[in-house]
Amino acid sequence: MSNPSPTPHLLIIEDDPQLNVGLSMFLETEGFQVDLADDGDEGLRLAVSLPGYDLIILDANLPGRTGFEVLREMRVQGVSTPVLMLTGLGAHEDKMRGFELGADDYLTKPFATEVLLARINAIVRRTQAVPEEAMGVYQVGGLLVDLPAGAVTRDGEVMDLTDLEFKLLRYLILHRGRTATREQILRDVWRLPSTVETRTIDRHVNALRSIMDGEDEDTWPIKSVYGIGYKLVDVERI
Repeated sequence: MSNPSPTPHLLIIEDDPQLNVGLSMFLETEGFQVDLADDGDEGLRLAVSLPGYDLIILDANLPGRTGFEVLREMRVQGVSTPVLMLTGLGAHEDKMRGFELGADDYLTKPFATEVLLARINAIVRRTQAVPEEAMGVYQVGGLLVDLPAGAVTRDGEVMDLTDLEFKLLRYLILHRGRTATREQILRDVWRLPSTVETRTIDRHVNALRSIMDGEDEDTWPIKSVYGIGYKLVDVERI
């Protein structure tokens, strides 16, 4: 889930250029920041990257990957961003398929922009109402991570993490399934500009890996995305 922000950030994945531009202009006048993708592959790339979105508006019929395939892969990768499916497929079976894959709402074309805006506002209010500190307790790599308490244990033993190690772990958990670049980690965790040397991030990642399950890249929960950054996988909220 992305962090609450004064200007909600939306991603529209829609291959109709006229609808894409029209929705973008309408929503920007309503106070939203909008990014666009016109095929499933590009839409998925943006959906699983940082910074995250407050809401994704997803068409079902897309070139490259269908909207259903994009949604399925997002959820497999652990991305919990709310999804509003916006499509001409109005059959009951299509709607149920979307909900079963993890859609939060479903709006059939043609639609009134006032209805779309009401649906968007309802989803954004609901998701942004959850404070970051209430994100709960997670299991990952043999660790039990209590975010509100700031505690990390393994088999009942308290792990002595540094403040930056815990902040990095917390950041990766809250953005699980997405690739975080070193520059983004420096900005959001270290509060440093991207020009600073990034090897310090690698050292902190290795320190976290040393107390987690896994012996190599294939089994570590913190995956290296070579040339870009890191991604945390196999996280379970309990």
